[in-house]
Amino acid sequence: MEYLNKLLMCIEKDSTIFKNPDLNFITGLTNTQIKDLKKYAMTNELIKEEKKEFILTEKGKIYLKEKPFQSWCRKEYPKRPEINLEYLKLDKMPPILTKAIRCLARHLLEGEELKENSTESYLMRELLSENSGCKDIKKEIEEYVLKGKKFKLTDLFEKFISYGLTTSIVGILLLDVLAKNKDILAIYEKLQFQVKLNQLMFDRMIFCPQNFEIQKTIMDDLPILEDISLILSNKPTKNILDITKTLIYFIRDLEKYTLHTERLSKKTLRFRNVIMNAKDPISLFNRDIPKVLAGKMLSECDSEFLKSYQESIDELKNATQNMILEINNFFFESFKSKNRLKLAVRFDAVEEFIGEKELRILFNNVVEKDADDILWINRIATFINKSRVPKDWNDEDVADFKVKVKDLALKFYTLEATIGTINIGNSKKFDKLLTQILSLSKPEQNVILRKIVNY
Repeated sequence: MEYLNKLLMCIEKDSTIFKNPDLNFITGLTNTQIKDLKKYAMTNELIKEEKKEFILTEKGKIYLKEKPFQSWCRKEYPKRPEINLEYLKLDKMPPILTKAIRCLARHLLEGEELKENSTESYLMRELLSENSGCKDIKKEIEEYVLKGKKFKLTDLFEKFISYGLTTSIVGILLLDVLAKNKDILAIYEKLQFQVKLNQLMFDRMIFCPQNFEIQKTIMDDLPILEDISLILSNKPTKNILDITKTLIYFIRDLEKYTLHTERLSKKTLRFRNVIMNAKDPISLFNRDIPKVLAGKMLSECDSEFLKSYQESIDELKNATQNMILEINNFFFESFKSKNRLKLAVRFDAVEEFIGEKELRILFNNVVEKDADDILWINRIATFINKSRVPKDWNDEDVADFKVKVKDLALKFYTLEATIGTINIGNSKKFDKLLTQILSLSKPEQNVILRKIVNY
């Protein structure tokens, strides 16, 4: 039977082996294998029990001498390390190993607790401990991963499997390297950048390596990255992944208006859109952003690019605030008033004559004294557009606001003129002009009134 000689060898070394809690790790076998082999050895009189200990019989000693346990190391594979866990040597991963690797991935990538004396804990001891025989190979895998250039995962597996290793061994060593360096690695699945490395993704990496590429994101040969990073962060870095995350979080935190408006400079508009559609952090900073801001690759950029980058960031930061300031100024200009106090006085003067619902609501908002200027215009704007607050508007909402403000201003002017609160004075010129206006048709009069309001 396969592995019988190994079990006999372990019994020969330690007659109390079956009492050892590390039995599975010492033998490198599963519970089922140990149970079946022990039963076979007892039935065929290869071992016997004496005083609750197990020893080899003469027959067992002859069997072990004729069929000694063979080392996994071979001359044709000089870099192959000695491996004790037998299921790691199999070309096809058994279910128990697949499950253990998934548990190990959750431990290393997601912080899940590792169970004592579990198969996954044995994988840690065998392959990832300080005294593991795989230390040199893991170091070589790390150097391969961190070399700087994008590589296909299939190339890595092919290289190290050629050393006589199995997919499971290479995969576990790779898992440890990825877990320790995940903040400086960009992982691509089917050419799409993946934001988060977790157990599910690693599972796909093991079974479908042809779909994956990996690239280190620290660019030591691009010092300008540190200057770029300082525009949105206090900590300089050459890690494109960190810079990209900071930039994406900045974009995500912007108001809806800023994310949707087209009322930005052409450069800033292209800058915002290229970030929102980014699929690859390396290409985003190496190519896409430099192209829209400077027409160059990042390696060719200088202080002019940094200036443009800063200007676009500032424009995005201030876009919503500038829009609110714009609608505030437009509101006062439409009502021919310089400030809240003077406008409130005019509204107070016509209060008893306000019958229309919209003007009444506008009156209540205009004469409000407790709200600060920003809250004041936000409340007025939200009422006038009868929808979202200004920071959630789009360009159509801004245009709609201006039309409605002009219409309300016209109604207000008409009300002021009707009740005589506008101090116009009497003159022959005025009377003549008024007679001419009154002789016009209603549509013509409305056109003239609107033009006067918009003057």
